[in-house]
Amino acid sequence: MMTGILKPVNSCRGYILLAVSLLLTAFMSVVLVCSFVAGHGSDNDLRYVKTYACIKKVRQALISDGGGFISDYGEPDILTPFAPEDSFTGVLLNRQSVAAWQEWSYSGPPEEFWAGYRGDRYLALCAGEWNDNPPFPHDFSDGWGNPVEVIFIQDTTPEHTLIEIKSFGSDGLSGGTGSYKEDVKDVFYWKRAVELTLFFDAGSLGLPDGLNVDVEASLVYPFHGAVTYKNQTKTITIVAGAGSSKYDFPVNPPANMNSQKFPAGLRKIVFTLKTDLGPWGGPAVDTLLADRIILIPSYPAASNPLEPPDSYIADEEIII
Repeated sequence: MMTGILKPVNSCRGYILLAVSLLLTAFMSVVLVCSFVAGHGSDNDLRYVKTYACIKKVRQALISDGGGFISDYGEPDILTPFAPEDSFTGVLLNRQSVAAWQEWSYSGPPEEFWAGYRGDRYLALCAGEWNDNPPFPHDFSDGWGNPVEVIFIQDTTPEHTLIEIKSFGSDGLSGGTGSYKEDVKDVFYWKRAVELTLFFDAGSLGLPDGLNVDVEASLVYPFHGAVTYKNQTKTITIVAGAGSSKYDFPVNPPANMNSQKFPAGLRKIVFTLKTDLGPWGGPAVDTLLADRIILIPSYPAASNPLEPPDSYIADEEIII
């Protein structure tokens, strides 16, 4: 009769418990690693979303339907006020950043237009982040706590017509590779030419066919914080009591170097009669015919290589 060596049952249970313990340890390690990676990615996702929100906020501080520095002030006096740094962000954060910025002011008739720096700031920081004390400029931070820059870029000689709002990503360095180290930016044209077509209806006056009527259009806009304008007079030939003409702004470049294109935002067009229509019972020379408000929007710069922005096209009608 053969006999064998029997292992104690408790010894087998020890091996089983050890194996299970090792498996649980390995499993928990994997879970912890995955949780760390997922958490780390989630944190960067949130910072990335916040960064996009910051860039959008900066753009609204520059150009928006209801105001913004470019909309109110027009072309800045200087595009790099914080030399040797290039960022313009400090101007949006506090009027005190540049002492030369003008107050919000009214031009009076005939333009009746407002221009200048409105209020104390265009860009507000979150509660607890604000610092209203010099030295200036202060920074506006992205989701990673790095400064968001606003840079004016020269597109055509001699004009700076592009604005780039840029975050340098998670590493705070220009360029970079990887989903979070790459720069996050918004680039757009902030100045555009204007093409205006005027439809002139004087059917009630009984003007003869072939009569030439001169009408001056003045585009009123802010430039260096003050109200300025460009004028252009066109001749409208009357046929059946009406006629039309097209105005192209800017006027006579490059002889007139004051802003060859026009800053985006709410702008005014004033129409003045330059032909005496008194013999037909109409208005006299230099009579204000009408004024209109137009909104010149910014223009996305998405192509590569960049193409100049299309002209803003507007149609207006005057009935007398």
